[in-house]
Amino acid sequence: MPKINKETITTYKTYPTLKIFKYQNSGVFHFVMYVGTKIDRIDNIRVISGNFGHSLKTKILRDAEQSAKLIYKNAMSKIETGEITKVEFDFDKDIVDGYFNTRQKLYTMRERNISNLKKEKSQYYNYCSQFFTNIDYQNETIMNDSIIDLVNFLKSVEITPGNRMRDTTITKYMNIISQICKYGQKKGLMKSIPDIPTFKRINAEVFPYFPKELKMIRTELYEYYKRTEDKTYLYVIQYIAFLQGLKINRAGLNALNVRKSQFEEVSNHESILPIIRVTLFNTKNNPRIKDVCEPWWVDKHYFTEVKHLQFDDYIFAPEVIKRTQLYDKLRKTFVRVSSELNLYMKNGSSRPFTSIRHLNALKIYERTQNIDAVAQGINTDPKLVKSNYLNYSDEWSRTRYKEMGYDKDKKYNLPQSSMKSKNNKNDK
Repeated sequence: MPKINKETITTYKTYPTLKIFKYQNSGVFHFVMYVGTKIDRIDNIRVISGNFGHSLKTKILRDAEQSAKLIYKNAMSKIETGEITKVEFDFDKDIVDGYFNTRQKLYTMRERNISNLKKEKSQYYNYCSQFFTNIDYQNETIMNDSIIDLVNFLKSVEITPGNRMRDTTITKYMNIISQICKYGQKKGLMKSIPDIPTFKRINAEVFPYFPKELKMIRTELYEYYKRTEDKTYLYVIQYIAFLQGLKINRAGLNALNVRKSQFEEVSNHESILPIIRVTLFNTKNNPRIKDVCEPWWVDKHYFTEVKHLQFDDYIFAPEVIKRTQLYDKLRKTFVRVSSELNLYMKNGSSRPFTSIRHLNALKIYERTQNIDAVAQGINTDPKLVKSNYLNYSDEWSRTRYKEMGYDKDKKYNLPQSSMKSKNNKNDK
């Protein structure tokens, strides 16, 4: 580690903890500021022992000071507004490191070859770690959602060009996660073991909900609300609509904890409605991402449910402080009502909130016929779109049929008028 040139250190009374300096072997200035040990990253740069800093890429003191002060202001502002979240839980530090260290000690004591252990450790940190960053690992629902996202990601990983990871290999990754969680529970750090998918479930097809089915669920939820006056049913209706209306959404606490401050109105000269832009923070793929809502959601939900709220209010149940318990309640209510309507299970596979995301992918594909547009629309990888979201849809099959040139075989083609009639019937 290079040594700091102590003669170049400068501090500032109005910028507490900020310090700029030069290393003895470098001509450019660097800065460092203390942000606390509960901050994991700022602008994709890791915070080490509570300290955040990097090169200012200038040899001129005045330029370095201006840059450092601006970075300080921006970082502190993001921390205060919640755009940069404080880490209350660190799965890797609290559990994973201890698990691998304990196993390594046992291997050494028993004089066993640790090559397989090193391989497992590398597999975890290369592919799995990112899905357990900054999450409450004591909450089973949150862990289950992260594991589902991890499985979907692993299905898109190419081991060699054109060859994706096998389901049997993914099962081995799930076994690593299972052993880590058992260690965490044994140490009293986790209350329960999350639902680890078996090979049969990993290999199972994931089915989307369709608009008519979600309409049936919303109608039944509203009937429950009228009978009980329990607002939980209204919140589930609103949450379903938000997952549909903002396509980059993923079911989970992130979508539930969106605040009014994350919404912006943009004037639209081609519509009677404004464009509503929403910023999401700390998603699976991006620390910050923006997208616009569908007009029907703006018309039916934004003006009645969001616009009147205070700047820092949650858009769902702003009076509820315990958000994790709220999400668990909404999730269970959705599963119960969907099950009562015989919609929750399809061909042996369950359809929780996350299946709405599959519907969003299909709707974007129907409009655009473009894989990249779907990937951008739901904030994921194009390879994952192909393997997980569209492979079994009717619309994908029709497009694939044409791509293969099968529609050129005129022997089996219907007359044009009959084709239109057929399509009209299928779309109803």
